[in-house]
Amino acid sequence: MPETTSPEYAAAEREAYRGVRRACDAGLDSMTLRTEVRRRIARLIPSEASYFNSLDPHTGLLADLVGEGAPAEVERRFLEFVYPLAEADRTIDLARSGRVVTTESSEEMAGLMRDAGLGRELRAVFAVGDEPCGMWVALREESSRAFGEHDVAFFHRIAPHVGRALKRATLVDAARVASLEIDDRERRELAPGVIVIDDRWRIAEWTAAAESQLADLADASTATSAPTSAIVDLVARQRAPGGAGGVGLLSVPGRSGRWYTLRAATTEPDEFGRSSTVVIITPAGRRDVAPRLTRRYGLSRREREAVSLAVRGVAVEDIAARLGISPLAVQGHLHRAAAKIGVRGRRALLAKLFLDSDVPRRAD
Repeated sequence: MPETTSPEYAAAEREAYRGVRRACDAGLDSMTLRTEVRRRIARLIPSEASYFNSLDPHTGLLADLVGEGAPAEVERRFLEFVYPLAEADRTIDLARSGRVVTTESSEEMAGLMRDAGLGRELRAVFAVGDEPCGMWVALREESSRAFGEHDVAFFHRIAPHVGRALKRATLVDAARVASLEIDDRERRELAPGVIVIDDRWRIAEWTAAAESQLADLADASTATSAPTSAIVDLVARQRAPGGAGGVGLLSVPGRSGRWYTLRAATTEPDEFGRSSTVVIITPAGRRDVAPRLTRRYGLSRREREAVSLAVRGVAVEDIAARLGISPLAVQGHLHRAAAKIGVRGRRALLAKLFLDSDVPRRAD
């Protein structure tokens, strides 16, 4: 790569920025968007390893990975221990601080990099407001050029566009599922799956439904027979001393665009002190997508409640009775929700949220 002060670098930076903007404006699903953006950034800012991960905006946990370069053992340790126990909170703090980018490493991350022969990190968090939607991590060898001010400035420049694109990608993924007609095959696909992860982090048992769900949830860079990054993150939180305990909960998208709710609970230790973790994978149907979609459009709590009931076919009078408000107030909530989403009328509102095929066509 040319020196950052050279005309060649300036030209490469302009081309990378235009490429990232084109990808962000293309209406892509999350996996395709991150693959395209990663490819363009990697040309400008090369590294021994780079990953562009999607994040659950509420917990900061990894939803899935796009990237490569780190040894498999280092990647496993990052997913199982380093990220869920220390780095997730650091990622959320970075998003909320507005700093977007850091070239500093935590003690835990620095130790992990040393074991991999790496010594330099650049991390960028893409957020909308204070909700982290994605995270870029690039790693270089200690002997390589340090990430510099030009690299940081480039991420600050693209961050607003990438953050908004990631949020739109969530709608693309969810709308793709929401536009499907539910038939007998989909009803079978909506059956919950169950897997058991043993004390060595292997999938020891699984149901037939879980097998296809794991394939849909698999990270782009990992085998479908291994726990995905989202499952590893969730289970690691459960197993951590003083960790979550009880039943852990996480919502993540699959490759197909369908959303899944993951619930994890750790069993009591056996006579040898070994525990397993049971993970229940519940696919989201069209109606289950309603709260997620409405949150993405910035609706108020009452507007979300009214829309979620309306999509189930509940009449205005019954919505009013359930919410303890007047039918006129319900109509007002639905009207304001439609205005925020950019349509007029209840029928158009529901069509836009759950039946409109325009977004999936653009993604294709």
